[in-house]
Parts: sequence; structure tokens; C-alpha cells
Amino acid sequence: MYLQRATMGGWLWIVTAALLFHPASATAQEDQPPSAAPEAVREEPLPIEPLAPPPPPQPAPAPLSLLETLTQARQALHIEPDAQEPRLTLGRTLFQLGDTDGAIDEYRTALRFHPTVAQAHLDLGTALMAKQDWRSAMTELQEAIRLDPTLVQAHYSMGTIHYTRGNVQSAIKAYQEALRLKPDFAEAHYRLGLVLKVAGREKDAAQELETAALAGLAKAQYFLGNAYRSGQGVEKSQVMAITWWARAFEQGLPEAAQALTQLRRLAVLKGNLQTKQSKAAAEAFKNYCDQLWLDFPDLDQNQPTETVGTTLLKQGRTAEALPVLLREAYALNDISHAALVQLYEQGLDGQLPPHGQWVMSYLESTAADGSIPSRMALARIYAKGLGLAPDLAKAKSYLKGLPRDDVKRILDEVASEPPKP
Repeated sequence: MYLQRATMGGWLWIVTAALLFHPASATAQEDQPPSAAPEAVREEPLPIEPLAPPPPPQPAPAPLSLLETLTQARQALHIEPDAQEPRLTLGRTLFQLGDTDGAIDEYRTALRFHPTVAQAHLDLGTALMAKQDWRSAMTELQEAIRLDPTLVQAHYSMGTIHYTRGNVQSAIKAYQEALRLKPDFAEAHYRLGLVLKVAGREKDAAQELETAALAGLAKAQYFLGNAYRSGQGVEKSQVMAITWWARAFEQGLPEAAQALTQLRRLAVLKGNLQTKQSKAAAEAFKNYCDQLWLDFPDLDQNQPTETVGTTLLKQGRTAEALPVLLREAYALNDISHAALVQLYEQGLDGQLPPHGQWVMSYLESTAADGSIPSRMALARIYAKGLGLAPDLAKAKSYLKGLPRDDVKRILDEVASEPPKP
């Protein structure tokens, strides 16, 4: 396994929003950032998520296209009640709208007219899974596969039912058959990886999770990060754990955000609170930032006062620079942190408005993790009223517990310059 270039999709959305909009006030945080030492990152087994399908969605206002499809299908069936495609279309549309019982009725009606249509058995099996009627669902899926052994989704769904019913080996075979038919089926690689983990085949599990992670599946990226953290099926590496968690975090996966937060809180410990584990966490974040240079071989790395993000920014490659700056700053890089604070206060040459919410979100998140530079930046922002109403009480809350020299410097700076309107 090797380090792949990090997915840009999640950050590119942030960058696009930052370039086009000037959001309003930041999301409120606790008035006083935490100062207590965080709990150490625990070495725990790779968690396994339940493989049962989620419950059917609750009915919601339907998009016009779905309502039109529903109407057209019913009109067609009024003319020709035994028509196969309109009946299946009606069932699928009802299922999308959350009417699972109605969908089941339509699928069964279709099968009364057309009992040898494999897709109808698959659709009925899928709807029965949503009702958690595993026995009936399995019967329909088996019939679908008997009629058409190439139905990938039928094999995949059978894998889910087998696992739910405790048949781990049968689940493995079903997922493997789905992948034989469709090797790039990322969700099947992910589910197979989790089931292989249950079976104790950790190395095989990690390989499947990596395949799904490289395809961009956030859940797989998170679990692969866990595997690297604990060395389950792969060589233990906190740098690789951070890499995969960061990719999942960029796609908005809460579990990945929590994993990074936990490690960051460990890495920011100073003085008597610092332990061997906290030093290793800080070193892992540093090494993660160093490895980001591998994604940009055209850049000159021999600049000790620059990072990948700041180098890209100086070259005018703003769209590339902003997501990298965020990655580096979330990994506790002081240089990139300072660049983001400057972007918040000043913007960027007409390309980026000042006071962007995306920077505030970063500062508030890392301040909550105990980052001193972020707490000092927020104290200055609130004291001076930079992009928000001045709030000296909140500014002081971010300074509480910090070294006296740092507190005095911030307060002197604020006192020397009147708050901005």
C-alpha cells in the first residue's frame, strides 16, 4: 500500500463557496475553550458498522419529476394494466417516495403478470429488505439470481442479508460474486472488508477497505484510517491514519472529524502534560504535512519558511492552495495557520473576500481542540470586531489559561487600535 494523492472534492466545495460568497457570522462555540488534558487516543479494534439497510425514508415533498413519473405510470397502467415497465416504474417511484408497502404491492402485481422477470424479483426483494423481512427478501433475491445470475445488486443484497442473519461465510461469498461481476463496485469492497474483519481475516479486510477508500468512499477511508492507527492488517502508521481520516473528514464524515479531533487534542499538549504518545501524535501531524509535498512534485520543497499551501498561494494557484492550507492548518502547521488568519483578516486581491466563515470554522474547531494559535487568533478577532460584533468577554475567554506574555501582547495590541465597526 502506498500514499495516494488526497481527494480534493470536499475542500473544493469549500473553496468555491469561499470565492463566491461572503457568509455571515460564525457558528457559536462555548465561551471558554477547553483547557483540560484530553483523554489519550485508545488503541481499539476496527469497529464494524451494522450491515442492515437503513429504514425506508419518511415521505417528503416530492420533486415534480417524481410526481410526473408517478402520474405517467398510472396513466399507462389505466390503459394496459398488465404492462411490465409502467408497473415496475410505479413501484420504484413509490419506493423513492417512502411508500414501501405501496411499492411491494406494485411489484407483486407485476410478478403476477410477469413471474419470470428477474428485475421485478430484485426490486421486490429490495423493498422487503427495507421492511426487514429477511426471509421473504432472500426468497425473491434467490429467484432473481436463478433467472439472471448476472444481477450484481442481487448478489450484493444477499450478502447483506446473510451477514444480518449471522451467516458470515455466505455473506463473504455473495459480496465476492458481486465483485466478480463488477470489480469496481466500491460499496461491495467496503462491505466485504467489514465482513472479512468479522471473520478474522484482517489483511484481506484492509485490502478491500483500501480499494473502496481509493474509490472515494468516505466510510471506507475512515475505517482504513482506524486500521492504520491500530496496525490491523496493515503496518501501523499514524501518518497514514491521519491521511485517510482527513480524506473522510473532507467529505463531511463525523466519525473522521472526531478521530482527528481526538488525536489533535493529544498533539497540542505541552509541558508536564506532554507524554510519549502526545509527542508521537504531534510528529505524525508534522510528517503528514511533509508528505503533502509528494502531491506537487513541481514545487520547490527546500523552503523552510513555506508549506505546500503557502507556496501554491504565492504562485497564484489559489484554487489549489486553499484546500491544502486547510489540510496543513488542521494538522497544526503554524505557517499555514498564519496564512489562513491573514486571509480571514485581509482577503485576497479581489479573489477572496475577508472574514470568510470557512476560516472561522477552522479556527473555532482547532481552538476547541486546544490549539493556542487558534485561540489567540479568535481572541484578536473578537476583541477587534473583525467581521463580527466586538465581544471583549468572549475574547478574554479564549485567552484564559494562556501564557501571560501572550495574553499581554494580544491585549496591548487591541488597546492600541480601536475596534472596527
